[in-house]
Amino acid sequence: MGDVNYSITDIFYHWDLQRTYNHDVNGNPYPASTASEVHEEGSRDNYLNANLYTEYARSLRNHNFKVLLGMQSELMKTHYMMAERQGVIVPSLTVIDVTSGNDPNGKAVPPSVAGSNQHWSTAGYFGRINYNYKERYLVEGNLRYDGSSRFRREKRWIYSSSASAGWNIDKESFWEPLQKYVNTFKIRGSYGELSNQNTNNWYPTYSTMPTGTANGSWLVNGAKPNTASAPGLVTSDLSWEQARTWNIGVDASFLRGRLIATFERFTRYTDNMTGPAPELPIILGTPVPKANNTSLKTSGFELDVAWQDRLHNGLGYNVRFLLSDSKTEITKYPNPTGSLSTYLAGHMMNEIWGYQTIGIAKTQAEMDAHLASLPNGGQNALGSNWKAGDLMYVDVNGDGKINAGANTITDHGDLVLIGNSTPRYLASLDLGANYKGFDFRAFFQGVLKRDYFNNSFYFWGASTTIYSSAGLKEHADYFRDDPNHPLGQNLDAYYPRPLLSAKNQLVQTKYLQDASYIRLKNLQVGYTIPQSITKKLGVNKFRAYVSGENVWTISNIATMFDPETIDGGWNGSVYPLSKVYSFGVSITL
Repeated sequence: MGDVNYSITDIFYHWDLQRTYNHDVNGNPYPASTASEVHEEGSRDNYLNANLYTEYARSLRNHNFKVLLGMQSELMKTHYMMAERQGVIVPSLTVIDVTSGNDPNGKAVPPSVAGSNQHWSTAGYFGRINYNYKERYLVEGNLRYDGSSRFRREKRWIYSSSASAGWNIDKESFWEPLQKYVNTFKIRGSYGELSNQNTNNWYPTYSTMPTGTANGSWLVNGAKPNTASAPGLVTSDLSWEQARTWNIGVDASFLRGRLIATFERFTRYTDNMTGPAPELPIILGTPVPKANNTSLKTSGFELDVAWQDRLHNGLGYNVRFLLSDSKTEITKYPNPTGSLSTYLAGHMMNEIWGYQTIGIAKTQAEMDAHLASLPNGGQNALGSNWKAGDLMYVDVNGDGKINAGANTITDHGDLVLIGNSTPRYLASLDLGANYKGFDFRAFFQGVLKRDYFNNSFYFWGASTTIYSSAGLKEHADYFRDDPNHPLGQNLDAYYPRPLLSAKNQLVQTKYLQDASYIRLKNLQVGYTIPQSITKKLGVNKFRAYVSGENVWTISNIATMFDPETIDGGWNGSVYPLSKVYSFGVSITL
């Protein structure tokens, strides 16, 4: 047996910036410095995936065997091309060959061009064997041997294996007395390896020389020359990442299948992960290449409990609850200085280190008293000109000054571990009911524990520069000690006084966000007209319904953000989720 999949993906972009105008003091228009241009860009991806496999099954009395052998290959080829030329001559003809090649001031601008042809391929061989005895004892084993074109020959191939076993205890004779109450009961365990070859760079172990078109810094014969520069360093022995997962689980059903429960506990080890580039002496003089330098340990669980029943009066209802959790520990990473700016072996992923906050100084006297309690430098390491409306930080290590020390695990000054941004305890609840044609469904989802520190100007409002600041209604709750201020005095403000400075916007406990939430994701009510009526009209089923999406949310996150999309876009600034209410009918003839 076999199958072949082939797909072609074409993408084409085109945009043009027409000539724009400013106006002088007399209202006369004049061309702005923004150049008009035409930009053409296109790409094509050709992807081929071929599979060839064979199966053999044999039963010997109560012993059942199945064997599968196969191979798989993938090939991806991409072609990309871009051209850009300035100077649209006729506004309605926005094509490259109807451009002048000049900017609005009549100065010639070299066209921009780019292009690439890339490909990657994989090949793999796999086998599987299954065995079961009377559907009571179940065993499965898998073995793969995969190769990738992304790595050097000596690092190209890798073995991956997995095995699982299950025991249907409910099929044992000693279980018969319990069969009435516990209808099925199965325990299972597994071990599996999964390899990953995906990298942002398709040729990560090969040095490629950067080139540029007409981008030199010096004029040669009146024109900028083409350039080539020295390539960056690469790690020639970069290879596959590999994850090893141990799993144990229990599946059970009770009370004639009305109650179903599944519980799983897993531990995953990720070895040879491509982590952040390690620190090397600055004398190296070039960025440090990435390497297979990190190992992780992830542990967690998944719980799925469902109940469904129908009462004597015809009311049917169902409830399903899912809960899962996981956390990841960094078990290996080369960080000899113990820097807090990168991975730390023995620590959890996504730790948040910051300062403890006393609060906003409501008066200058309160700020002066706080600084006087810090005789060895106050908060000068974080900023200067501290006044009423600024934040007061805690001297955690008692050395009379507020700073981050060497920003290492052994010398972190007044920094403390204040949270973790990993989503914990992901939960969902699905409720449903139906009665005499009416049906109802409500689906809730949420994250029950998560810390988040948003350091973008969407959160702060006034930021380090006027070009990276925002002014939303939430930002009006800032410190004001002037009783004659147009917005009124505000000594108990949420935000400190607005400054083009980062000294009040350091990672800290006061502005650490609680990103947990619960959301009514979907609510639907419907009614199905009895078939005794619809069949007279030639309709098998007619159902009308009303539905709502993102109906209700409870969260303590800052109101300019959505807890479900806080990781998206630029620090959580994404197109907002919409509340959608709809009405519809479903007709089956």
